[in-house]
Amino acid sequence: MYQLLSVRLWIFLLWAALTTVSLCVRPLFPIDETRYAAVAWEMWLRNDFLVPYLNGETYSHKPPLLFWLMQLSWWLFGVNDWSLRLISPLFSLAALFLSGAVAAALWPERKRLEALTPLLLLGSFFWMIYSTLTMFDMMLAFFALLGIYSLLKLVASGLSLKYWLLLGIAIGGGVLSKGPVILLHVLPVALSAPWWLKTADFRWKHWYFGLVGAILLGAVIALCWAIPAGIAGGDSYRKAIFLGQTSGRLVKSFAHQLPWWWYLEILPLLLLPWLLWKPLWAGLRKLSYQDGGIRFCLAWAIPVFIAFSLVSGKRIHYLLPLVPALVLIVARALDEITEAKCWERAHLVVMAVFGVLGAVLLLLPWLNDAYHWRAELSLISPLWGSLLVIGAVVFGAIRAKGAQESVFYVCAISVIALITMSGGFFEVKAERYDTKAAAQTIGALMDENRDIAFFGGKYHGQYHFSGRLKQSITVIPSFADLSAWAEQHQTGYIIVTYQDAEPLSSSLVSYHYPFKGQNIGLLSCRILLENPGLSTVLKP
Repeated sequence: MYQLLSVRLWIFLLWAALTTVSLCVRPLFPIDETRYAAVAWEMWLRNDFLVPYLNGETYSHKPPLLFWLMQLSWWLFGVNDWSLRLISPLFSLAALFLSGAVAAALWPERKRLEALTPLLLLGSFFWMIYSTLTMFDMMLAFFALLGIYSLLKLVASGLSLKYWLLLGIAIGGGVLSKGPVILLHVLPVALSAPWWLKTADFRWKHWYFGLVGAILLGAVIALCWAIPAGIAGGDSYRKAIFLGQTSGRLVKSFAHQLPWWWYLEILPLLLLPWLLWKPLWAGLRKLSYQDGGIRFCLAWAIPVFIAFSLVSGKRIHYLLPLVPALVLIVARALDEITEAKCWERAHLVVMAVFGVLGAVLLLLPWLNDAYHWRAELSLISPLWGSLLVIGAVVFGAIRAKGAQESVFYVCAISVIALITMSGGFFEVKAERYDTKAAAQTIGALMDENRDIAFFGGKYHGQYHFSGRLKQSITVIPSFADLSAWAEQHQTGYIIVTYQDAEPLSSSLVSYHYPFKGQNIGLLSCRILLENPGLSTVLKP
């Protein structure tokens, strides 16, 4: 089967299947994806491509490249939600092919690594999941990988000017993607070049001067946006984009605070399902620190991992740009296994694991009918589990003729597994994550000149793009403020959150829908004023 098509075409087809199913089975995820789409939508409405806005206020938390690309997709295809959701997958696809180029640059004498690396990367669950999510991290991973590739080509080309320019573009693109954190992914490995290169006659003075020049070029690229945006956005916005995010996250993060060892706990998740694979462990035992490519990958991954561990703010997707470094080490380890017989049945254990998982998914509706775990589990179609079982049986029955075939079979079954699990999940849960119907209801009320407020917590823009809203939603933190607002806007409506649906019956709320583990409703100001006891029901 593997020999029927080229490696690049197989990678594209697997990527296309994963992306297509994601577009078809799930909505834009609140709160991150809906928030970023809302920011792009407000920029589009304002015809302002300098300063991002969210719910009428400047949005300084992220740079604008993702928002620009969203608007570019709307300029090409009209305003829709599918084209903006292709941005992250396209960066993932580019990174897959770029990872192969990095492998070839690291180990030019080991020809099969260029094919193994993108298959290993695509088959990693962590990478697959974030390939389909509209966030900034896949863009950052691509630009970090581009910077890494530039460093390797600089060494091979004798410090060619075009690769210094490419490094500067990678740094500038990374800053416009997610801020100065791109330097953390590129600088440590660049500064430690004497350790991983070990070349006595290298022009180190030119190397470090060139590195400073590339950083300056990246800074100029970013400042071409930041300076005019800071002027247009005002003093508070200017301080936020130049100082707030960087200092806040480096000194003591204002969100996502976790202990320093948290990343160590989740590190194995980055390499599933490959950690279940026997050849990986056999190959790792044969690796040597004398290999310059291994030293390069360690210089790339370890300093960044330590830095992220020491910063208080932690999210698992912050590690996404490090996954290619880990995958390159895995690819190099697998290349140590040269005996053809070692690969014939190497993928059987992984296929057995996925076969069992598919069988559980297949039988879940019947098991739930017997044991009554959760009613919604009975709604999962057996088709999803059947697809995974069939894939595991088919691939398990094929004898691999070498490392590339074995890696391909595991990669393919991993893609099928993610497709089936996400398909089964969203078959019964999609409505709990879809804000579109509620957003369109809010939009219709705004078209009637009704004022809308959001009660409790922070509004993340989850209704703005889905409902194509053209007005801001008033955010009200407390019930006392809510009552005062209702008095002043008696024809308005309030978006409320509540756990128990019984106290807020359909006679009280104009519209309601289930959202994750709670309920969201539209409550008219008139009803609120007539029922002051609702303060005990509404969730602040």
